[in-house]
Amino acid sequence: MTELPRKVQAEEMASKLSMAGLATVVENTSRLLHASAHSEGLYPAQWVALRYFAEASEAQCTASALARYQDLAIASVARTVVTLVDKGLLNKLPNPRDARADLLELTEKGREMLKRDPRLVLERALAEMPDEDIEAYARTATKLLRRLLELRQENVGD
Repeated sequence: MTELPRKVQAEEMASKLSMAGLATVVENTSRLLHASAHSEGLYPAQWVALRYFAEASEAQCTASALARYQDLAIASVARTVVTLVDKGLLNKLPNPRDARADLLELTEKGREMLKRDPRLVLERALAEMPDEDIEAYARTATKLLRRLLELRQENVGD
């Protein structure tokens, strides 16, 4: 008996996978990633904030911009920011454009912390996958995220 090429085997496996089975794979992947983000004394939302402030333009380095980015209430984001400032990972600076909204920047300690970001394991795992799988995954994951956001908005209106 000849073996099927790997690509054909993968396509057959995907066609046999139920929607519930696929949802379980996505859910378990998400759960694993979320659990791994509880590291170095930080919570997942705190890691997101550190990454955000490392990558955002100066004008977007405010608690309210982070709240919009995460689609969260400002109160919970403000608590995250206070914690990161207290841990010495963020600095508050005066904002020349809006005195009510401090600018936030990573400290050296914050930049060092990002070198131990638990998301780096995910980036490594993705980097080890074949380019064609990454491209397909990127398209599919983006479509899935967009659809989940659409469904969430539809449910808000109900």
